[in-house]
Amino acid sequence: MRDYLEANSVEFDDRNIRQSEEARRELLALTGDLMVPYLIYGDRKVTGFDPEGIDAIADAYRAATAGVS
Repeated sequence: MRDYLEANSVEFDDRNIRQSEEARRELLALTGDLMVPYLIYGDRKVTGFDPEGIDAIADAYRAATAGVS
């Protein structure tokens, strides 16, 4: 998912639940599960590698950040 987001110029925060107890707790609180990868943007959520879902988030991100420098 990282490569896909980078290739589509989508900025993201990478949180590794294997290396961070805080990231693990945060994901569990948000989703009730520890399934990764998990992508959240606003009210949109994508679990696993779902190109259509990621594209929808990338489109929403680009629309929201268009013209922002």
